[in-house]
Amino acid sequence: MKISRKDLLILIVPVVIMLLLLPVLPDRIPMQWNAQGGVNWYLDKRLSFLLGLIPFIIYKLWQNKYKKK
Repeated sequence: MKISRKDLLILIVPVVIMLLLLPVLPDRIPMQWNAQGGVNWYLDKRLSFLLGLIPFIIYKLWQNKYKKK
C-alpha cells in the first residue's frame, strides 16, 4: 500500500498539533459527561496524541468506502 503526501499530511499534522499541546493539557482530560454534568471517564494526557489519529482513520474509511472500482 502506497501512502501519498496527502495521506501523510492528514496523518502527521493532527498528531504534531496534539504533541505540541501536550505540555499545556491537564493531567486528566474529561472525555464523556453524564446527564447530570458529571464526568464519566477521563483520558490520561499521555494518551491524548491518539486523538490526533482520528482524522486519518476517518479519511481512510471514507476513502475505502468511495474508492473507484
